[in-house]
Amino acid sequence: MNSLSFNKIQENIIDARQTDEKNLRKQLAYLYRIFEYYGWCDLIVTHLSVRIPSENALLILPFGLSFDEVTPENLVKVDFDGNIIESPCNFNINQNGTTVHRGIYRNMPHIHAVLHTHSEYGVAVANLEDELLLLDQIAMMFYGKIGYHDFETLFINNNEQEQLLHDMQGKSAMILKNHGLLTVGQSIAEAFWFHYYLESSCKRHVLTQSIGGKIKYPHPDTVKHTADKYEQWRNKNEHMAVSDSELLFDAAKRKVGYLFD
Repeated sequence: MNSLSFNKIQENIIDARQTDEKNLRKQLAYLYRIFEYYGWCDLIVTHLSVRIPSENALLILPFGLSFDEVTPENLVKVDFDGNIIESPCNFNINQNGTTVHRGIYRNMPHIHAVLHTHSEYGVAVANLEDELLLLDQIAMMFYGKIGYHDFETLFINNNEQEQLLHDMQGKSAMILKNHGLLTVGQSIAEAFWFHYYLESSCKRHVLTQSIGGKIKYPHPDTVKHTADKYEQWRNKNEHMAVSDSELLFDAAKRKVGYLFD
């Protein structure tokens, strides 16, 4: 991209809202490249997915590819029972890795993107008995938005899936104890918003505790008020036609380059 203007950014964001499969493939491929850029990948064993609204299906990582090898063309289309509908490059999927994604889409029709990582800071916080520290203005956005789920088995079975769905009710972010992080959204941009800030909040949590000093806890009213403000801004900005979450996602795309546009 030779020159950058707000008009161009806004145009890209509005184009990215399209929910046809071709565009969803492109946006999800960007997401995988972004997660690779930030170091949140675990080579082949974590997954990001998006719902295809026109059918009971999702797009997900081809099993065996690392995040920086994902393209719009090689993403695999899967139904909610785990059957491959279309794999243009003849890749398979990690059946166990898609269980949670399929369960969420089947039972939560308002969710259109599911992101799951085993990042270093995310797992570090997941290994703690305590909940995420809501100390700074970014972490405060998770007030009332984050849930917790205890680790039961390596591969999530139907019983644990039911418990996970129960623990997720009304939440946009999850810390899977002794496992990792999970965020959801009504769009890829919204799910990315939650994941980006959850990852950074986990990092600050670990760094804060590593100092060993006395922690300054904000007043509960301050935490709630701050969270309410973020709730207003995330998907709607009163001053422009695009939201804060869309601006964040497009900024992350520029970090990896507009590879697929």
